[in-house]
Amino acid sequence: MKNNALVLTNVVRSRLTPLLLAGLAFAPRAQAQDTTAQALPPMVTTAEGEKAKFAGVVLDRHGDTVRVREGNTALHTVLLTSDTHVGTPNGLFKMGRKRRDQATIIPGLLMQVEGRGGPDGMVIADKIRFSTRSMNTAQQINVGSEMTRNQVAANTDSIEVVKRRLADSITHVNARVTNLDNYEEKISTVVNFPTNVYMLADAQKGVLDDLIGRISGLKGYIIEVRGYADTTGTDPHNLQLSQARAVSVVRYLELKDVPLRRILNPTGFGSANAIATNATPDGRAMNRRATVRVLVNKGLANNGGR
Repeated sequence: MKNNALVLTNVVRSRLTPLLLAGLAFAPRAQAQDTTAQALPPMVTTAEGEKAKFAGVVLDRHGDTVRVREGNTALHTVLLTSDTHVGTPNGLFKMGRKRRDQATIIPGLLMQVEGRGGPDGMVIADKIRFSTRSMNTAQQINVGSEMTRNQVAANTDSIEVVKRRLADSITHVNARVTNLDNYEEKISTVVNFPTNVYMLADAQKGVLDDLIGRISGLKGYIIEVRGYADTTGTDPHNLQLSQARAVSVVRYLELKDVPLRRILNPTGFGSANAIATNATPDGRAMNRRATVRVLVNKGLANNGGR
């Protein structure tokens, strides 16, 4: 039976798979904002003993309990046990299976789950399968995302604790970035979002298409993407939402063949760095945004950037 229920890091180096793009690993929680747009899909429970088989993206993990998002259709809770077999295709024609440690199941991982319903509606996993490429992509998505991965726990923290974690994460990430003084801004644009929305509509895609056309032929450039939210909702939710907006922009750029080696890891800033007042609808609309900056090596920029 089924019922409804920051700042830059290392350059991402491999391409995201199209199937992964269909499920956003860092989908924000729908709370305190307009939940009519892009909220999480309904939670699905599985009857005890009922067989279950589905593919989805790991949304988060607490110990042996994993939440898996099946596209925009369903949200499953999966329980890992000592009997759960985790593996990736291996050998000639990928007919074999290479056993993997359960520690490889992390947010962002696209995987297939086979199991059965438990007494509490969760799916007790018998088998979990994923490709090596999906594993590598999930690991890269999680590079520099300590802040985002901790947001479920942060929901029970005080606002001050969340702010401290954000500041600490920014400092930690900044320490890993070098030679940015050798770059200067060449092109910039802003993509605005409706309330509680992180997916791109045609209007936002048009803005990015224009940017992509303008960077054609540039050399020695990198792209910085930052996500923001207005002050509606809690700090943890806004932080996740802003991160999701930045990730959506990066994934669209990758789909349009912008090399991921050119894109710095997307970062969310929550409701920080507001560019307008959050006291009015128009001001909040301006603050719900992702900024995209194209930075070009100064030496190349002074020679035309080509």
